[in-house]
Amino acid sequence: KNNKCFKEKGEPIDEPKHRQQQHCQSLLDEFGPGSSIRIQDWKRILEKQTPPRKVIDAIVMNYLIVNGEKDVAMAFVKDSGQKPLVPLSSIQNRMDVRNLVFQGDIPKVIEKVNCLNPSILESEPRLYFMLQQQHLIELIRQGPDKISESLSFARRELAPMAAANEEFLEEMEQVMALLAFPEPSKSAVGHLLSHEQRQKVVSALNTAILTSQCQSKDPRLLYLLQRLTFVQNQLKDRIKLNFPTISDLASAAFDKIEIGGKTSEKKKK
Repeated sequence: KNNKCFKEKGEPIDEPKHRQQQHCQSLLDEFGPGSSIRIQDWKRILEKQTPPRKVIDAIVMNYLIVNGEKDVAMAFVKDSGQKPLVPLSSIQNRMDVRNLVFQGDIPKVIEKVNCLNPSILESEPRLYFMLQQQHLIELIRQGPDKISESLSFARRELAPMAAANEEFLEEMEQVMALLAFPEPSKSAVGHLLSHEQRQKVVSALNTAILTSQCQSKDPRLLYLLQRLTFVQNQLKDRIKLNFPTISDLASAAFDKIEIGGKTSEKKKK
């Protein structure tokens, strides 16, 4: 088996360095160092930098594939004509694993992952411990009738791993603390029984499976948002321009800026 992973190809999502330098210089030429750029002027500049539609579609498709949204990805293919870089059928296995986690069937999750690639859990003891810990949580979730089975499972499967790893031991103790409360979900460790806890397991599995398949574990959109923050800081710190920035990436709203002693209103991009 060849384990070498090759870099994923696709539409370029970043400009060459010399093009970025040209944009910075054009801003300096137009406004001058230390200038304040009004929102309407900044919007005009941004509109000139709109990427081609095929680049945007590629970013959307990549996001859907990485996050395992097979049905949405299939609909997007029909709507946009964008061809995925990997077979959409490859998403199904990750969808199956996700569904099993949310059903609380961790033994089947482990079986499914081992069928996909036995080396995933063999090479990632942290992930294997997380799954076994989640199985214990699912047993406790079923109530008092499963207390004996929960204790037996913890001694047999988790205790040996926890004995060799202090971090594992602390996490195991938190889970075992659920047994001390008549209503575990309302206790100080009740978050372990939440939907978010299962989602954490799903995310870890999704990352591990993608990595084993030589696919990017993070969507390109995440890189672009990180790049946005970096470039904004560079423009402010190095070129000394005062311009509308976006710090709340969820809303994509421009932050308030001081122009001539007045604060501009926060507006949507």
